Order: sequence, then structure tokens, then C-alpha cells
Amino acid sequence: MPLRSASEFPITPDPEALEGTYQDCRAALVSANRSRGVLKAQSDRRGVVITELQRELVELEADLADEGRAKARLHALNAKLGSVIRELEETGDAMVGLIDESERQSGFWLVEMFRRLIEQATRWRTVKAKAAALAAEAVEETNPSDQLGGQP
Repeated sequence: MPLRSASEFPITPDPEALEGTYQDCRAALVSANRSRGVLKAQSDRRGVVITELQRELVELEADLADEGRAKARLHALNAKLGSVIRELEETGDAMVGLIDESERQSGFWLVEMFRRLIEQATRWRTVKAKAAALAAEAVEETNPSDQLGGQP
């Protein structure tokens, strides 16, 4: 039954038509209540969908925040590794330069060259230790369960 407006019903019905008017009013009310129930059910379903979408948005936001933090850590680690690699290259170049120069020298100067070469070799080992520490740090960051004492 289509919905009917209250204005379709007489304000003061004829006494002879009272029973029929009452039945029409009641039928219109039942129809309106059914329609209202259907609309409420649809609204409730939309509310559930909206709540689920909001939950998914919160999860997505958290995932994006985690990804952002991971990218920032990787960028910082890359910067550290870049400086270590540059220092290794500089040390290696200095060692090669000292070896080349020592080949042209003799006597006291040769001893001085070897002393400087040993200094560069010590520097090389220190920088290698830094690189190893950075690599270990990177492994720890990719395996957070190990930091918490978890089993692999």
C-alpha cells in the first residue's frame, strides 16, 4: 500500500463512514510503520558499514605511520652507511697513496711511511667496525621480536 498523507483523511468523518475511515487510517499507519522499520534497518546497516570503514581507516593510518617511521629509520641508516663508506674510501685511498710514496722513498722516510700506513690501517679497522655495528643495528631493526627475547 502506498504511503498516504494525513491530509487525505477527513478531520471530522461522517458517522456512517467512521468505520471505513478508521480502517483506512489504521492501514495507512501500519504501512507507515513498516516503511519506517525498513528505513531504520537500512540506516542501521549503513551505520555498521560506516563503523567498519572507520576502523579500516584507523588501521590504514597506523600502517602508514609505521611505514613512515620505517622509511625514516632506513634513511638515517643510509646516511650513516654513506658516511662510513666515504670514510673507508678515503682511508683506502690514503693507504694506496702512502704505499705509492713509500716505493719512491728509502731510509728514514720509509720508516715514517710505514708508521703512517699503520695509522691508516688502524683507521680502516675502526671504520670497518662501525660498518659492522651499523649492519647489526639494521638487522635488529628488521627483527624486533629478537629485541624482545622472542624466538626466531
